[in-house]
Amino acid sequence: MQRTLRAALMAAVLVGASQPAAAQTPLEEPWEDRVFGGLSFGVEGGSAEISDSRTFTVYEEAGSIETQASFGSDAIIDISGGVRVWRNMGVALSYHAKSTTGTANVQASVPHPIFFDRPRSYTETIDGIDRDEKATHLQFGWMFPINDNFDVFAYVGPSFYRLTQEVVAGASIAEQGPPFTTVIVQPTIETRKESATGYNLGADATYMFYTRDRLRLGVGGFLRFTGATADIQLSDSAFETDLGGVQFGIGARIRF
Repeated sequence: MQRTLRAALMAAVLVGASQPAAAQTPLEEPWEDRVFGGLSFGVEGGSAEISDSRTFTVYEEAGSIETQASFGSDAIIDISGGVRVWRNMGVALSYHAKSTTGTANVQASVPHPIFFDRPRSYTETIDGIDRDEKATHLQFGWMFPINDNFDVFAYVGPSFYRLTQEVVAGASIAEQGPPFTTVIVQPTIETRKESATGYNLGADATYMFYTRDRLRLGVGGFLRFTGATADIQLSDSAFETDLGGVQFGIGARIRF
């Protein structure tokens, strides 16, 4: 799906650049603004999971514990600003932030303190596992002025992510006493912070409805594909998790 949309975006850029010279195309239309910016609210699609499995020895027998946390799509806020550097070419910085709360499932198999090969099972769902994603996107793009009030900025560039992730880093085990049919497992929640470098590719369409001297105000919407991968340290190993996804949003735009 993402590959198809990226190909469609690039095709649209190439088609615009290949129009006959007899009629001035958006690629040739001059862009007169020097500075541009925006504030948008939107949604990042996709999902992410973090899972871990480890073994331990108690009562001279092997036990195991498995954890899995899942996170869905959520709202984002995006702030951007840029300058025109040459003809219709612009360079911009965009910053987005997303906070998601997920759930973690914990499953454990704990050996019996008296009988061999008679493990006790434990299952728990932990709510309120937080995942905070922030990223700065460097964007190199070309502005396509469709008419005096409407334009599209198509861009591509690197993205720099910062992930703050709560994980189930371990667990403590305690007995409830005879007849030892149940066991108490207390998960340990810790916070991990990781950085990662990825990419961003997208377009921002803007309609200007107010002009005074060089100041112009309007509304716009963006569609962006961005992503990276980060290694999150769990109890005994690292797990690779995906960041970003398909993002879209709408908001206010300013030019001068």
